[in-house]
Amino acid sequence: MPKHQNARWTKKLFEQYLNTFFRETHVDILQHFIASDAIPAAIVSGSNDPYSWFAYRFPATGITLFAQIEDLSLTGYHQYGEALFLQHPNTRQPEQLTDIDVLLVLIADELAAVASSHEDPQKAATDLLAKMRNSVAKSGFFAQERQMQPDRPSASGDFVAAEQGMVLGHPFHVTSKASNGFSQEDLEHYSPELGTSFQLHYFAIIPDLIETASSGVDVEQLIDPIATQQAKELLSDQFAQNFQLLPCHPWQANYLLSKAAVQTELAKGNLVHLGAIGEVVWPTSSVRTVWMPGCQQFLKLSLDVQITNFIRNNPKDQRQRAIDVSKVINRLDLGELNSSIELLCEHVAQSVKLPELDASFGILYRAGLSPEDQNNTRILGSLVEECLDTGELPLLDFVKEAARQANQPIDENFMVRWWYRYASAALVPTLNLFADFGISLEAHLQNSLMQFHDGFAAKLIVRDMEGASMVQCDALSQFSSDITPDSPAWYSADDCWFRFQYYVVVNHISHVIAAVARHSPATERALWRATRNAIADAPLSSAGRAYAEKLFATPTLPVKANMLSTFDQRGEKPSWIATANPLAIDRSTSLTPLVEGDEQEAWTRAEDRVLTQLIEALLFEGVVNFTQCDDRLSIQASDRVQYFCTVQDDLGFDRIRIKRRTLRRVANGELSVCFVAQFLTDIRRTLITDPQRWPIFERELAETLAKHSQSLANPTRLPLRDLDYIEQEARVSNGHLYHPCFKSRTGFTLDDNTKFGPEHSEGFAVIWIAVKADTVSANCSATTNIECLAHQHFSKTEQHTIKRQFRDLDRKAADYVIVPVHPWQWTHSVEMLYRPQIIAGDIIRLDVAGPTYLPQQSVRTLSNLDDIRLPSLKLSINMSNTSTSRVLAKHTVLNSAPISDWLAEMLRDDPIIPDTQKPVILKEFAGLSVNSAAAISAQYGSLGCIWRESVYAHLNADQSATPMTALTQIDTDAKPLITPWIETHGAKLWVAQLISCAYLPVLHMLWYHGVALEAHAQNMVLIHRDGLPVRVALKDFHDGVRYSRKWLRAPDAMPELQDSPPAHQAINPNSYLETDDADELRDFMFDALGFVNLAELGWFIQSHFDLEEARFWQIIADCIQTYQAEHPQLAERFELFNVFDDTLQVEQLASRRFLPEIRLRVMPVANPLITHLRHQNTKLKEGQDDQIAVS
Repeated sequence: MPKHQNARWTKKLFEQYLNTFFRETHVDILQHFIASDAIPAAIVSGSNDPYSWFAYRFPATGITLFAQIEDLSLTGYHQYGEALFLQHPNTRQPEQLTDIDVLLVLIADELAAVASSHEDPQKAATDLLAKMRNSVAKSGFFAQERQMQPDRPSASGDFVAAEQGMVLGHPFHVTSKASNGFSQEDLEHYSPELGTSFQLHYFAIIPDLIETASSGVDVEQLIDPIATQQAKELLSDQFAQNFQLLPCHPWQANYLLSKAAVQTELAKGNLVHLGAIGEVVWPTSSVRTVWMPGCQQFLKLSLDVQITNFIRNNPKDQRQRAIDVSKVINRLDLGELNSSIELLCEHVAQSVKLPELDASFGILYRAGLSPEDQNNTRILGSLVEECLDTGELPLLDFVKEAARQANQPIDENFMVRWWYRYASAALVPTLNLFADFGISLEAHLQNSLMQFHDGFAAKLIVRDMEGASMVQCDALSQFSSDITPDSPAWYSADDCWFRFQYYVVVNHISHVIAAVARHSPATERALWRATRNAIADAPLSSAGRAYAEKLFATPTLPVKANMLSTFDQRGEKPSWIATANPLAIDRSTSLTPLVEGDEQEAWTRAEDRVLTQLIEALLFEGVVNFTQCDDRLSIQASDRVQYFCTVQDDLGFDRIRIKRRTLRRVANGELSVCFVAQFLTDIRRTLITDPQRWPIFERELAETLAKHSQSLANPTRLPLRDLDYIEQEARVSNGHLYHPCFKSRTGFTLDDNTKFGPEHSEGFAVIWIAVKADTVSANCSATTNIECLAHQHFSKTEQHTIKRQFRDLDRKAADYVIVPVHPWQWTHSVEMLYRPQIIAGDIIRLDVAGPTYLPQQSVRTLSNLDDIRLPSLKLSINMSNTSTSRVLAKHTVLNSAPISDWLAEMLRDDPIIPDTQKPVILKEFAGLSVNSAAAISAQYGSLGCIWRESVYAHLNADQSATPMTALTQIDTDAKPLITPWIETHGAKLWVAQLISCAYLPVLHMLWYHGVALEAHAQNMVLIHRDGLPVRVALKDFHDGVRYSRKWLRAPDAMPELQDSPPAHQAINPNSYLETDDADELRDFMFDALGFVNLAELGWFIQSHFDLEEARFWQIIADCIQTYQAEHPQLAERFELFNVFDDTLQVEQLASRRFLPEIRLRVMPVANPLITHLRHQNTKLKEGQDDQIAVS
């Protein structure tokens, strides 16, 4: 084999086997990228891009694979660099991997090592290795032999050449070219890869011995007329009277002639072997199916040869399925579908009535294509297999033709339009067929042909109805009356949908997208987006639209695990795995629309909320004087002004709750409605305030009122409960339920709030800058490469733009770090404060957009809309919200990754919580902060980023996520968001499950591990199954963790962390990591978990459901006491961090904004876990007293 072709063949094999192994063993390459300084020098010396290397250690052998990623695929079709390296344990230098057999051995050894349930894993590994070696040898033989045919037509230029052009085969199959039964001579004669052709053998058989099933076509019309004529000549007059012809593959004919049953029938004269007669046929990609150009039909023959994992004969049930499906299709009136899809049905199935050889004689006559259609129709499997001679993709020839016809350049926009047409031709009609008629096609690339017009995809042609499946539905009832109920063609609706997702979406669409993206300016993400748009724009029926929405919503798609199935010898019942659904991960064009509401009503509601929340906070913190008689409360603002309201006592921390719309102002004896501004004016003279801080507090309240009313005036068109997590995280409008400045966002105008506020934003791109590396401080998890992390946000075109920009500026990319910046921050801070660095070229604004992001509730944290599985960005922004500046202090940024790793490892090794119930740690796996040699105070924390994992990467297929803040949200239909969940499961059960699955693990972290987490609702994500809680995800650790070294269970595992500098703590006194006060650790945790989280939930549930607040706290106490009883070994820790103390300390979030002296302000409050018990005891005593009085 020529050197260049051998290199391409070897590279493709490495790609095929690595991708298959990684996909089926759930290896995420993104988790194995390494920093440039971690790459052995011998490897990177010849590399021009040190930022795209990963290292994967094979657990069984300890051997580490180093490889460079050239193209990182959304669906696992990764492309690797020219050279791969292996480093053995206890060796310093890696060696280049050049022999594919070394990789095959590694794969087999790994599978044997993890197959603990296998009866004989070593034998299974040995068998798998033999099959993989068989496949590699056959593929190499085909590639080498094709080099001897320099004049063979191209796959794009010839119908038959395309049918015979799959040299490598299925890209996710480790035995894609393996065969057992063909000799070397047989391979040379019958392999389609070699461009072979031959005559079929025919048997003349008496009619009584032939079994025939037809979908409506007479078999006599299908038999090759040349073969018929030659048979007559061989058999003379006896033929017409006594025999019918049955074609057979030459290899199979010799196989059958050796069988005793055949020899018996030959001796009886019931069967005559006529040898090779008839027209010359061409084997197609499946080997056993041949193209008969003279008859214009395909013929699916039997071959008792094992190809991949199967003996390729035609059993009766498979023949019956093919004929039954074909019958129904032939009777259907597909209407407009006829112009967009063509199905090559099976006309006739035949075999010989010899039970032991039924499958071996079985054949199927299949519809073919006219010469006109052949000219512009090609099998897709060959079009997406890169040519080993040139490295080019045959499919791109049609793209070039389309661009030439359209007189347009092949840029990203053109490729997206071209693909939109392809998806409209391939995916839309198959979806329609399934949705409207219940027929699911096995439309993988070997069964799919595409007809092109002027280079654009025009009509999908699907064959092999044996792989199709049908649902017994009303749409088919009138066309299937003669199809028996036990026909193998019938499947359940779920099974048919499952097969559709795999064969059409995974096997077909994702493969073509990956191939096109690799060889064109368009990214996979852009092509998947175009796919979604093609479906969304298609004229689907109501059933089609329902399945389209289902396809968009399902987080994962099924994938056949061919490697594992081969290892386990499960060919007929293969293993399946799940892969992320690219149609679900891109939300950039599918956000739920907002509707225009009544601005005056929104303002009134917002004013009521802000004023009520303000007064409740001031009452609770004891900074205003009031009098209360029963449920009537009054506040004396002055001699002439009083405020009156009706109140309710709240068992959660003994708070006072004001009943809605009962607040009134009385001035000089006149009654009036209350307003925030008037109340502040009235009440100030009664308060102790800092004259400089009070105006800031007033402004924060005014801005909260304006921005909250803005969000209330524009709700989502659909209820929030019907939205996915990424939209819920943005559109939940509650904000902090205690802090009165819950939506101040000081610095944002209303226009800014519309664009960058989570309730309104339609998504936006961030600003990407390159910053001189010596001014950047960074820290990341061991499995993350900070240099390549940013590059993963960009398409190939954008990466080329960045390289060109550095080249034009005569700068070296290696001297810079790429940093994302919030657009508002760039305009209002960075562009001005870092002007000298920008002028000097130490900061370069890059000419790329990157992904689209949607802000989360915290405003500065942004979700990736282009791929919801990818990390979110937490960005510095000099805006204040809930009275706190939202910059990112350097020490918190650099602590984020080590804290996340520490917590994740802590839980991984936790022996008490079952793995399925352990909290998900949404790791902040990388962070960077830009420093300045002569920084001014305004630059502090103003340029930084933290990358955080997406919750979608941790969800099982049957799980959903909802922000914990949404549990207290009134939805757009004026009902609580959780109403259907409570109605389904009951309030008591639901609350108990929530406490057990979501809140108890936070307490466990303190009791068992000695770590207190700031688990307020915004830092928690509920993972549920149809509303029933199953798990919790925790986030935001960079400044939300506290501990004492002496109480850590594993103090040696604690990473080195940076303390907050004195200047930072002067501004934010509550920002520190360590304390030796056990009560302080407990209160830090319970202030967030209990006071601003559970207390609000308990009050909300009592207000809207049939569960009193006392019962709510009783359920919490019961869960805690049950846990403590189950773990008596932790008794000392329960006493140390006692959550049943009479009082707890909580922070004064409102009054600290205006009281003199900036310091940590906390106050003792009654513990609701004790209060409810006393309340219950009081009610019990009153009941006993009543009984005594009656008696």
